[in-house]
Amino acid sequence: MVDWKHESDAAQKSGSPVLEVRNLNVSYYTDAGRAKALDDVSLTLHAGEKLGLVGESGAGKSTMALAMMRMIKPPGRIEGGQVIVDGTDLVAISKEEMLKARLSKIAYIPQGAMNSLNPVTKIGAQMIDAIKAHNPTMSKADMTARGRAALESVD
Repeated sequence: MVDWKHESDAAQKSGSPVLEVRNLNVSYYTDAGRAKALDDVSLTLHAGEKLGLVGESGAGKSTMALAMMRMIKPPGRIEGGQVIVDGTDLVAISKEEMLKARLSKIAYIPQGAMNSLNPVTKIGAQMIDAIKAHNPTMSKADMTARGRAALESVD
C-alpha cells in the first residue's frame, strides 16, 4: 500500500518532482489501424509549479490528462511510459491504489466540466458522492469537511 503523505513530504523536502511523466505513449486502435496520440511525451513538475496543456483540437491534451489519470478507455491504450506522482508510478500500481490516488493526489477536470455536474444538485452533495465512492466508511461530517477543504484550495 502507498503512504501518500509520507512520500509527498519527502518529495517536497528534497526538492524532487511531485509529477514526472516519462516517455508516455498512447495509441488508439480502429479498423483503419493504429493512431499514435502521444509519442514519448515527458515532463517534470515541482512543488509550487503550475502546468497548462495548450494546443489545437486533437493535439492530445485530453489524452495526456486521461493517461496521467489512467482513465484511457478502449480503443485507446497506454502502451508505455511512466506517470510518477510523489515517487509512485501510477501506471504500475493496482486499480485500488489508483482509486485512492485519484482522490488524494491527482485529479482531472474535463473541458466540459459543466456537462459533468448535475445542475439541480448542489456541488457539495456531488463532492460527497465522489468522496463516498472512494471512502464508503468515512463519516458524512468528515466527507463534508474534506469537500469544503478541496473547494477552498482552488485558486
